[in-house]
Amino acid sequence: RQVHGGTFDSFGTMGVDYNVPKFPVVDPAPSFSTGVRNFSTNDYRVWAGTTLISLPFGYIVGKPMRVPTMWAAGAIGCIGGFMLALQNSFGRLMGDLPNDREVASFLRNNKSD
Repeated sequence: RQVHGGTFDSFGTMGVDYNVPKFPVVDPAPSFSTGVRNFSTNDYRVWAGTTLISLPFGYIVGKPMRVPTMWAAGAIGCIGGFMLALQNSFGRLMGDLPNDREVASFLRNNKSD
């Protein structure tokens, strides 16, 4: 059976990206730890920014119970910001986003002397 032009072998297999990468591929299937180690300064800013924006938002919209709502919104914002930063990191490693820093690091680390 075929799904989106690819073959479907069994349940539990990882999805396939049919987009052709626009940039050099550093790691075609990065692991979770590789993605986290590859966080850039901008990724940390995105993570912190979504967390910090969600705290006052939760306080503003949580009229009867402002403080608990603030902390819940902060937790959701923190998790969402982390996932967005991880998605950006994976995109750079897989060649879907500009990745000059990752390519330079890969070439530097794999240089044969």
